[in-house]
Amino acid sequence: MRFAPFAATAALALAACAEAPDPQAAPAGPATETPMPVEPDGGIGDGAGPPMAPSTPESADDIAEPSAFAQTFPVAIRGKWRATDGAAVTKAQCDGYQPDNMGKVLTIREGSYSFFETGGRFLSVADRGEGHVRGVFDTTYADTPTRDDLEFRVDPVAKTLTVENFDAGEQGSTVYRRCPSG
Repeated sequence: MRFAPFAATAALALAACAEAPDPQAAPAGPATETPMPVEPDGGIGDGAGPPMAPSTPESADDIAEPSAFAQTFPVAIRGKWRATDGAAVTKAQCDGYQPDNMGKVLTIREGSYSFFETGGRFLSVADRGEGHVRGVFDTTYADTPTRDDLEFRVDPVAKTLTVENFDAGEQGSTVYRRCPSG
């Protein structure tokens, strides 16, 4: 019974610290949820217009380039190219499924390249600019892991693409011309 006076004192102290109820406050009724208004344009009733749709570029020149060492091919390099001795190429020469063209047609996408049965994806980028990129590519083929150190360089005057291989034993370069579109 020695603790009874202390317990009573503690209970009174806690009660004194509590806020007194506000006699003017409205009695709490059941909680209701007010529906959010929806605007005719599909908005949520905040007065703002619909979200802006991303603009579509009109040509490859309108596409913004990523940062300097992004693991992507510059826009100027992307597309279909054919190995050539310098002469212009025809649409028929750019059909990579024709026997005379196999292994000569190079397709470059944003993050990879391919020709015939081989190709590669970026592993790293050592240098990158508007018309060139040098990097190490995963060129794994038939479950055999391989890598190539390649540079892709566009010559806007000659309208050619040069691909140079820096790997020991495979060093060399190949010149391509852009395939006609359409």
